[in-house]
Amino acid sequence: MNNVTRNLITIYQERFKNDKSYLEEKLEILENHKNKLDGLSFLINADAVTQKMYTEKTDLTMEEISQLKEMWHKL
Repeated sequence: MNNVTRNLITIYQERFKNDKSYLEEKLEILENHKNKLDGLSFLINADAVTQKMYTEKTDLTMEEISQLKEMWHKL
């Protein structure tokens, strides 16, 4: 499993520890990621809270996530 997806799993486990069904649904999706691109695709479509938490765990900034999202949608 790649580091992007691992960070997202950690974030969802922290955020939704009291909502087991929602957490299980998201973990199933995340655990099926095959590479970093899957993780990045999930990240750019995540809500602002998840994105902000991601920036706090990594060196990525909100501006870079926004730029990635713009570039991703042009592809």
